[in-house]
Amino acid sequence: MGQRTTNPAGDVITFIVGGCLFGGGVFLFMNQVMVRSDVMVGGYRPWGRFAGWGGETLLPWGTPGMGLLMVPLAIGVCLLFSGSWKRLSLLLVWGSLAAMFVGVLNSVRISFIPSTLWQLAVYVVMIASGGGLMFRSVAGYQEADAPQAPAEKSSNRDESNEVQRELSALKRRVNRVRRRKPPGRT
Repeated sequence: MGQRTTNPAGDVITFIVGGCLFGGGVFLFMNQVMVRSDVMVGGYRPWGRFAGWGGETLLPWGTPGMGLLMVPLAIGVCLLFSGSWKRLSLLLVWGSLAAMFVGVLNSVRISFIPSTLWQLAVYVVMIASGGGLMFRSVAGYQEADAPQAPAEKSSNRDESNEVQRELSALKRRVNRVRRRKPPGRT
């Protein structure tokens, strides 16, 4: 990898352009995704194979036993606000919230809207090129921060020798001052 000089203004612009490409590609790709949940609204299901009243029975939300997750959540919140059993309360709260999040994600159905190969290629190229430009703008600074071996070692030795000389000169001055003071005084 060759030596790369850093240009802060150019790198910021590169990062912004890369971020715009990446964000635009992700936005366009996500526009092709349909997310739905099989939720019954008063016994009427507006979509699906058996649209209308009746038909298959659907789970109202998430997975069976989703309401049971409220019990450990309530216990965890109660313990958290009481100020006792801090670790157990945090474990119960975060564990219940994570299980609820997984239950909600389990009930979501994701499908892709048909799109042309050209559209998909544009989305992928935008995401990849934007990510590449952002990494490129940041990579120059990581290389510049790396330690430089030969020049730095010699300058460190010079500084170390200079510090030792200054310390020895300071010790001589302190010793001269001590010798001048009469005994009994501090």
